[in-house]
Amino acid sequence: MYLLKDFKFACLVFLLVCGMTVFSAPIKAHVLNETSAQVILRDGQVEVKIITDMNYLVSRLQNNQAWLMGDIEKVMPENLSENEQQSVIKKTLKQGTHLMLNNQIINFERVSLTNDSDTHSVEIILQANHQFKEIVNISVSFDKSLGVVHASFVKPRYRLVGLGERAEVSF
Repeated sequence: MYLLKDFKFACLVFLLVCGMTVFSAPIKAHVLNETSAQVILRDGQVEVKIITDMNYLVSRLQNNQAWLMGDIEKVMPENLSENEQQSVIKKTLKQGTHLMLNNQIINFERVSLTNDSDTHSVEIILQANHQFKEIVNISVSFDKSLGVVHASFVKPRYRLVGLGERAEVSF
C-alpha cells in the first residue's frame, strides 16, 4: 500500500513538472516566420510590398555558406551601419526580384525600406511603372535571401462612394 502511494505521488510530481515545462515555454501562435509579399497592380503602376524579419534577412546576407551555394551574390560585411545595411538590402532586392507583366520584364524604379525596431520586421516596397491597358499575367521571383515567400496578388477596384451611398464590387 505504501509503494502505491509513492507511485501515485511520483506520477503527480511528474505530471506537474511536465505541465509547468509545457506551459512555461514561449508561445507563438499565428506568427509566420517566413517572408510575405503582396504584388499590387494599379493603372500604370505595380508595387511589390515585402515584409520580413530584419535579423533573418541580415543573417542570410552575411552568411558565407549562402554565398557558396549561390543564394546570394556577395556577402554583406558585418561591420556596416544601419543605413549601410539598408542600402545593401535595397540594392540586393532590387536586383534579385524579377517581375514580368504580360511576358515583358518590368524594371523597378524606386525602392523604399521601413524598419520597425519593436518587431524586428522590415517592409520593403519596390515600385515600377508600366504602359499596359490590361494585364493578363504576372510572373514574379524573389531574391533567394528572402527564403520562402508567401505571395498574394491584388488588383484593386476603385469606386467613388458618395456621402451615404454604397459601393458594390463583383469579382
